[in-house]
Amino acid sequence: MGKHCKKNQLKKFRDSSLDQPLRAGALYVHVPLCLSKCRYCDFYSLPAKPGQGDFVVSSLLDELAMRRDSLAQELRSIFVGGGTPTALGAKPLEKLLGALAQLASPGLTEFTVEANPATVDNTIAAVASGAGVNRVSLGAQSFDAGQLKLLGRRHQPGQIGQAFEMLRRAGIENISLDLIYGIPGQSASSWLNSLAQALSLGPSHVSCYSLSFEPGTELFDDRQAGRVAEVDDETQREMYYRAIDHLAQARFEHYEISNFAKPARQCEQNLTYWRNREYLGIGPAACSYLAGERRTNLPNLHRYIEHIERGTAPPHHTERIVGRAAMAETLMLGLRLVEGVDVASFAERFGQGPQETFPQSFLRYISLGAVERIATHLRIGREFLFTADTILADILAEA
Repeated sequence: MGKHCKKNQLKKFRDSSLDQPLRAGALYVHVPLCLSKCRYCDFYSLPAKPGQGDFVVSSLLDELAMRRDSLAQELRSIFVGGGTPTALGAKPLEKLLGALAQLASPGLTEFTVEANPATVDNTIAAVASGAGVNRVSLGAQSFDAGQLKLLGRRHQPGQIGQAFEMLRRAGIENISLDLIYGIPGQSASSWLNSLAQALSLGPSHVSCYSLSFEPGTELFDDRQAGRVAEVDDETQREMYYRAIDHLAQARFEHYEISNFAKPARQCEQNLTYWRNREYLGIGPAACSYLAGERRTNLPNLHRYIEHIERGTAPPHHTERIVGRAAMAETLMLGLRLVEGVDVASFAERFGQGPQETFPQSFLRYISLGAVERIATHLRIGREFLFTADTILADILAEA
């Protein structure tokens, strides 16, 4: 009896989107090179060496050719990140973007490149625009020179506006600015000053991330040794909610916990992730999600190039995300969106609604007011967005 019921449950929890073969509508390309390693960064990246960009780009394009059949005919988005793609130099960047442009549908595909203000000049801006890039994510992080130095950034505050204007003159109108709050020594007023300077440039999208101290980074070691101290939670909470209010006044829509956009300027690539839809990742450390399988290339550039040159797939590990795990992950990602999770769409995909599947988590957080049922959606209440990670971790644990 028990085995029979469990077997029926597994059938019920099957992701209906796996009934037909799916191809990725989004492509991520990881360029693992930077000018230098930022002191807070735990993404896989290495300081670029002279001439290295050519080898990296050739390997990326070779892997893409190996896995081209995993992509849909029309892509919703292409995102070139890192690392710092603009640290490749003009010629390798032109080769990479020119090849990727062949996959883009003009006017339909969001084509994003990440950039550090210190790596943007008129030539780089022209290369990006000429390849059809229509969105740039600019890593501003702060407009305070002391804070940039503490973070290990290579640019000065004035270079942010200069890079922004060069991109605009090249014809790229859709520009996003990344900002960090909770930097050691940063006050609420200093944070709001950076935000105000960012808004004065006229971006179409702003991301506001709380600084995290990740093991293996210089900033983590500094905290452990007592050389820097984290900004207290109450101050960070104030920074977060004041940013929400300031951005709302500037007519930005708060659409994800850390992300804000002008109308029709939400990041399509990130929406793919938050809606737990298929994407293909290319490059060392890049992740793909296809037909219920997560595949992650190992973070080792030398081994990556070595395998690609032999014509074999780069070293990677895979994980099947099915059943309750797929449901939990879809909820965890979807609840990051301010609109929340569409209950009917979730039930159609998995055969069961969120509250039926994870009754303990939802009973607890709905009773606390942390999760709200608004018309067709379940969402995290505004006052709980700052601590949303706790709620999301509990849902994942109930899986």
